[in-house]
Amino acid sequence: MKIEVDPVRVLVKALCLFVLINLLYVWIDPQVSRASAYTSIFPGRTRLPFGISGDPYTVTVEDVNAMFASHLISSPKGSNEFRVLLIGDSSIWGEGLGAYEVISEQWNQLDLKCGEKMIKAYNLGYPHPSVIKDLVLLDKAVAYEPDLVIWFVTLNTLVSQRVNPFLVANRERALSVLTSYDIDFKQSKKLMEDVPGFYERTLIGQRSDLARQIKLQSLGILWTATRADTNILAQKAPPNFDVGDNPRYRGMEPSEDIHDLLLFSALTAGHNLADTVPVLVVNQPIYIAKETQITVRYNVVYPRWVYDQYREAFQSQAQSAGWNYLDLWNTVPREYFLDGGLHLSAAGERLLIEELSPVLPSLGCQ
Repeated sequence: MKIEVDPVRVLVKALCLFVLINLLYVWIDPQVSRASAYTSIFPGRTRLPFGISGDPYTVTVEDVNAMFASHLISSPKGSNEFRVLLIGDSSIWGEGLGAYEVISEQWNQLDLKCGEKMIKAYNLGYPHPSVIKDLVLLDKAVAYEPDLVIWFVTLNTLVSQRVNPFLVANRERALSVLTSYDIDFKQSKKLMEDVPGFYERTLIGQRSDLARQIKLQSLGILWTATRADTNILAQKAPPNFDVGDNPRYRGMEPSEDIHDLLLFSALTAGHNLADTVPVLVVNQPIYIAKETQITVRYNVVYPRWVYDQYREAFQSQAQSAGWNYLDLWNTVPREYFLDGGLHLSAAGERLLIEELSPVLPSLGCQ
């Protein structure tokens, strides 16, 4: 007996099933980002996932739960472990470096001790300078029992008022931190208004994010086999060391005062979030051009006038607030930078470790 198939009925049923699945997805709101094969089937990653255009080893996942679930920090803390969290931008994440050349892994390879415990550093740097982004990461990270937080910042970190994709993806956590600590972030209203609608919460509305999370899990096979989370060879572009002579910074002239733009309140909030955990705030090293080139600018990122203002204000604020503060802006020679801004070579990261290690005994090592 031949069964006739009505294409219209099949299409209608498929459409109804599709709608029902999407409705159920919104209603159940499954916490997909918390599920991960890392630290169980696959080893935890040494840095947070970040995608580089054209690099098949990478993927960008902004959801902070998915990011941490893939990271080595999700492994249980050892009884003999002194856990150090490193927070910062792309210079700490390790742009241009392999996963085992970054500052945390070089530090761990030294097998240094803090008192009777072994120092274990975790790289929680994430590209794009933003003190609010750092706060969201710290808000998540304090649940992983740190013994010390080292927070690397630079001028761009403290003046950024941009709502980037990371803040959008972690909107509720970002708003909670901003509201709880009364931080004057000019884009807070935009974050409040950018509430995901019904469509954005459906399966089809989240297809891009889900696809990236699936790719992150599939990359666990490559990570296990190669311990590579980026193709360094694909990133070899000629570095820009041309300092130039433009005195402007973000459209501002040398006669302007930047003190009111610096979000020191966010650093205060970070100390409050850490509670009893010591925090070391580090003004990270920058590339400094040759003496004959720095009459107007130190490098391609910062004119002298604005960076000098920033350092003076930072020193004053740190002293007033009683922060553990380390100004390492000029401690790494220019030949240890990968570009004319902030990104260090592997050898440069080792020099940075040598500057930081002597400070640890005063920050919780007994």
